Amino acid sequence: RRSSFEGRPHVIAPVVLITEGVHCGSGGCAFYPADELSRPATWNGIPVPIYHPMSDDGVPISCNSPEVIEENNIGRLFNVVFESGKLKGELWIDEVKARSLAPDVLSALLAGKILEVSTGLFSDDEAISGDWNGEHYDSIVRNIRPDHLAILPGQTGACSVADGCGIRANK
Repeated sequence: RRSSFEGRPHVIAPVVLITEGVHCGSGGCAFYPADELSRPATWNGIPVPIYHPMSDDGVPISCNSPEVIEENNIGRLFNVVFESGKLKGELWIDEVKARSLAPDVLSALLAGKILEVSTGLFSDDEAISGDWNGEHYDSIVRNIRPDHLAILPGQTGACSVADGCGIRANK
């Protein structure tokens, strides 16, 4: 759907950010337990960049600086809830900014396509290995502090569309 936010036109799309379970990303395979994902309010208002922001030397950085928001961010995440093992919400994508920074993403959103996403967060991981539903993990994610939700055109997120995550995965 479409709406206006801060005086600008926005495309609003449903998204599943992450699900309870084992997800293998840049830090290896980690278990994301429901009790850590069940604080949805902490995700409301976070930036939505195209790809994860990186420093000039390729190190992941926070999305919460004026420069990164100006260069990479095309929207915000709102109305986040945790239901049935899924953290889900709505992407509010600024049409003007998306047309400038990521016209292919805007076209995909307007066409109703499913897109990959990836959570950008800080956490205190416990170095405990185990198995969850037959999947092995090397750590348990604790004390999640959300930073951003990246849209990944042409890439696959750790909690991928195949895992039940992504834009329009909860439609």
